[in-house]
Amino acid sequence: MAEIQVPIRKLAPHDPVPGGGRHVVVLRRFDEDDPRRIAIDLIVATGKAEPETIRTTHGVSEVLAEARRIAIDEKLDAIYIIDRLAGPRERDILRHHGDHSVHFGQLDDFDLEEGERGSDMRDRHP
Repeated sequence: MAEIQVPIRKLAPHDPVPGGGRHVVVLRRFDEDDPRRIAIDLIVATGKAEPETIRTTHGVSEVLAEARRIAIDEKLDAIYIIDRLAGPRERDILRHHGDHSVHFGQLDDFDLEEGERGSDMRDRHP
């Protein structure tokens, strides 16, 4: 009997988590409780209820195998992989051992090519 194949789609680091549909998302990110640690979550969307998020303690290959098992068992349409740590700022944070303050003064929300100045908390009125 042939093994069931579930398509795997790798999304860009800052793409939104897919909504709707029937799929599994493997999400690698900084842990919320300890930003120096890395967390890998499985988000299972069966289309029957709200997606379920499963915190894992395994490495990427084990989590991907679990995502594949879930996708086959639940007859899901796809597996999405989002590595939130693959962006340039996140790679820099990883190089600095999880220090999120690295180069913090260099961040801005400007799009000078379009002539737009990003929002600033001083622009907001109470």
